[in-house]
Amino acid sequence: MPLPAWMKSHRPSQTGDRKPDIWNGKALQDRNITHTDINYRLYDRRTGTLLSFNSTNSLNSLVADVLRTRDENPTAQIVAVEYDGPAYPT
Repeated sequence: MPLPAWMKSHRPSQTGDRKPDIWNGKALQDRNITHTDINYRLYDRRTGTLLSFNSTNSLNSLVADVLRTRDENPTAQIVAVEYDGPAYPT
């Protein structure tokens, strides 16, 4: 599957001359990008209050939601729970 234009601008090119990702001085194995369904809900760990939920195939979307939820609920201890389907039937 070809990458969407927005993703191409956020990830280094996958050409043979690209340097590998390095973690703690070791090269990580090169992997292909995937787009799997992620159905999640964000809760406040202390109170159990549901703060947000979404279904997406983008980790960027999930991270943006966590950061937005943190900004909107600065005292919450956010925990993400992945579910086997969307919150609403499709």
